Amino acid sequence: MPHLVPETGPQRVIAASNFVNTIGSGLYLTAGVLYFTQAAHLPATEVGLGLGIAGFVSLIAGVAVGHLADTHGARGVYAATLVVRGVATAAFFLADGFWPFVLAVCAATGAHAAGQAARGPIIRCHGGDRPQEFRAYLRAVTNIGVPSSCPAR
Repeated sequence: MPHLVPETGPQRVIAASNFVNTIGSGLYLTAGVLYFTQAAHLPATEVGLGLGIAGFVSLIAGVAVGHLADTHGARGVYAATLVVRGVATAAFFLADGFWPFVLAVCAATGAHAAGQAARGPIIRCHGGDRPQEFRAYLRAVTNIGVPSSCPAR
């Protein structure tokens, strides 16, 4: 019978960080939009446009940083993306207009996508004999984390 929690070591750390990251991402997606439309008083159209621009930026960032992680080491690159994402998310409180919002959300979303790309080699390295099975396990952990981060109806 498979284990519900990986044995102590890198797989457990990766799974736990994946769970925490999923909850944070879910809260970011729901509370972030409400914050910018209600507290920062940005029109919903501007929030949507800014998120669309950020999505485009994240596509480019993911590819570029994935290559960087392959050539310079995934662990350091992944750690850097987490720092950038944290600083960019904190910058949301300073965004008082459309362009500061776009800058902050592009940095946060780009760092998230870049982090996912940099995380791939880490998962492959610590996935054991069957990295695809570990990747599937992480997907299941993500699916558990998503509903817990959504607001109750």
